[in-house]
Amino acid sequence: MPWRCFYWAFERTNSRLQRRKAIVTVVLAFQSLGAIYGDIGTSPLYVFSSIFPSSIPTENQILGAVSCIFWAFTVVVIVKYCIIVLFLGPNNGEGGQVALYAKLARTLHVGPRGVVLPGEMEADDRLVLAKSVTHDSQLSRVRYRLTGWFEETALPKLLMGLCFFGCSLVLSDGLLTPTTSVLSAIGGIAVAAPSLNNAVLPISCGVLILLFLSQRLGSGKLSNIFAPIVLLWLVAIAVVGIINIAKHPAVFKALSPAFAVDFLKEQGGVDVLGGVMLSMTGVEAMFADVGHFGRLPIQLSLSGVVYPSLMLAYFGQAAYLILNPSGISNVFYLCIPGGINTPQYWIIFVLATLATVIASQALILGVFSILRQMIHIDCFPAFRVRHTSSRVFGQVYIPVVNYILMVGVVLTTVGFRTSNNVTAAYGLGISMDFFVTTTLITFCLVYVYRVAWYLYVPFFLAFGALDMCFVVAGIRKVPHGAWFPLVVTIVMTSFISFWRWARSLKVDYEYGSRVRVGTIFDGVEKNVDRNAETLALGRVLTNTLFEDDEMDKNKVPLKDLGHRVGEEQHSESTPPPPPVSSAGELRLRADPPLAVARMPHVVALLHSNVTQTLHSPNTVPQILSRLLKIFPGLPEHVVLLGSRVADMPFIAGDSKVNVHAMRNVPGFYRCVVRSGFMESGQITDTILSEILTLIEAEQVQGVCHLIENARVHARRKTFNGRWRFLRMGVELVRTFAIEQIFSPLDRVFERKRIDEEDKTDRHEFDVRVLYVGTIVSL
Repeated sequence: MPWRCFYWAFERTNSRLQRRKAIVTVVLAFQSLGAIYGDIGTSPLYVFSSIFPSSIPTENQILGAVSCIFWAFTVVVIVKYCIIVLFLGPNNGEGGQVALYAKLARTLHVGPRGVVLPGEMEADDRLVLAKSVTHDSQLSRVRYRLTGWFEETALPKLLMGLCFFGCSLVLSDGLLTPTTSVLSAIGGIAVAAPSLNNAVLPISCGVLILLFLSQRLGSGKLSNIFAPIVLLWLVAIAVVGIINIAKHPAVFKALSPAFAVDFLKEQGGVDVLGGVMLSMTGVEAMFADVGHFGRLPIQLSLSGVVYPSLMLAYFGQAAYLILNPSGISNVFYLCIPGGINTPQYWIIFVLATLATVIASQALILGVFSILRQMIHIDCFPAFRVRHTSSRVFGQVYIPVVNYILMVGVVLTTVGFRTSNNVTAAYGLGISMDFFVTTTLITFCLVYVYRVAWYLYVPFFLAFGALDMCFVVAGIRKVPHGAWFPLVVTIVMTSFISFWRWARSLKVDYEYGSRVRVGTIFDGVEKNVDRNAETLALGRVLTNTLFEDDEMDKNKVPLKDLGHRVGEEQHSESTPPPPPVSSAGELRLRADPPLAVARMPHVVALLHSNVTQTLHSPNTVPQILSRLLKIFPGLPEHVVLLGSRVADMPFIAGDSKVNVHAMRNVPGFYRCVVRSGFMESGQITDTILSEILTLIEAEQVQGVCHLIENARVHARRKTFNGRWRFLRMGVELVRTFAIEQIFSPLDRVFERKRIDEEDKTDRHEFDVRVLYVGTIVSL
């Protein structure tokens, strides 16, 4: 009898969890309506007028056009993206080209050096800190999986190039989609009141600015606001479609693909597919926004709500055009029952305006998601990323990118002025993005899922050929404005590739500049402390450092030393350093060896790269060697400190700080501070006090943050020989790019990182910051 009660309770708990999970899925599916489908949901505003821009179509042409829309949408959006891409493409819950690249690079072990790829299993800090293994040796053990010139040399560059190109296409689309959607919707004013035609442009710019300013609220809150509007919009266009279909039900014979084939033959090629492609704009953002809501909610909302509503709308417009072919210029507004200036007309107009504003939301979120992933793999400048939800890791907001994108969209809107001009330039970038996604999915089928050739070859030939048809149709639009997304894509791809190249040079320099402790200190290999073991795991203190306000009055105020070594002199107001002890345990390697003076009761926190901190147990950063050349003395405790951001919102107190003593070097420790993505990641007084407790630093009088302040310069070369002038020209371009483009940007983001690490609270001891200047030659 007891076991039956237990079984009943278990079943009831399990069903309750399933119901709760189902409710969460439905809620996310509803929210996705307001964040993802605004773009693809507002395509009926301009698709038919783009297919027939300057002629009145016949009945067969209308049936052929709607047949092309139906089958292209079904094959590309439903079969390819909803079923195949959303199942095979996401990586660690994220979507887009970066996710596909990360999945491939993680499988083939060809990712950027020093980067933990999304989805890659991270070793426990406690275990890694205790091991004597280098990052390079790990790579050498796994690289044996790659065989052949293509996999070892060409494939990594090809995958990264496709990733950068695909991301740039989405970024260029992020400029055109808001412009197209908003101009098309606001243009409805001119249909009902032609005298307001000149007001369309300024109203559109104002609406776009308000949209970008609202992004700081976060995608979760915006989705709760936008989702009901998009749902009403989809229901409204479906109802309008049903009313028009009822007037001419024979339009459903266009479901036969024969009408689409005959229409393409009549048009004499694939040029018309450029207009058909506009019905699928936004699907690439749907894949990029997977991290905001999840795969299953997106699939449910797309197949259950969006797809049937759009098909009814397109068939309804086709039915109206068959009866009124002269209304092709603005078929969406003219097919509204009752005509213009009626209550239902203005209701649809208001919904269209709101829906087109929301249409921009999908691309904005896609840009945020892609750039966050690019920053994570060190392929884009490290803009500050703000997570807007503690439940969904992918819901992010990047303030600087948001305002840059706002300026770009407004300028694009002013430049194109009308929706017809924008739609002439729209579509080429999206079709090229389709082909890039198809290629990367094919590589995933080959290298990640390892399916048989008779599965991935038909996939690539079928979808790749269809994508290329859309690309060819879009190329015909280059003289009419499609050059704009190409130029933006080329510029963005060049910048991202240059940034990754320069960053790889700097990372290689950082790895190559590491100094073995044996080359600095004499006899450390022989002086092995067998009793040095992993210290107790860190625990975040829940109480404050001081019990009452009376003790706060006796605190020593925080002082920022702020002097750069070799650049500035100490000011008279700087307090004298702590007394130096001559009883040091370390000796500098020299002839004869020099004893290293230790400053008692002083702790130095040396901020370094977390990868180097974890995987280099017998090496130290070059900053320490440089510091010893200037000041042959060290604090009593030296902590090599690295930080790591986890994919959890908050880190439990007992796993936040991990410290391990370097057994070869007395007084040296390696430490990793983990923080959740909703936490600041700064060295606060609670974390600092916990570090001091773990290294058993008693009677601490001062803490010094040692931070490297690097200046990047291009190395100088001399050339001789026949081609010296050409090589000198190439070197001048290289020097200009490194010193005039990369170096200023790198200093800006390095300065931002330093400011974050320098932000500490008041302590019961003196806290100083020492910047050590170094020159990095690339």
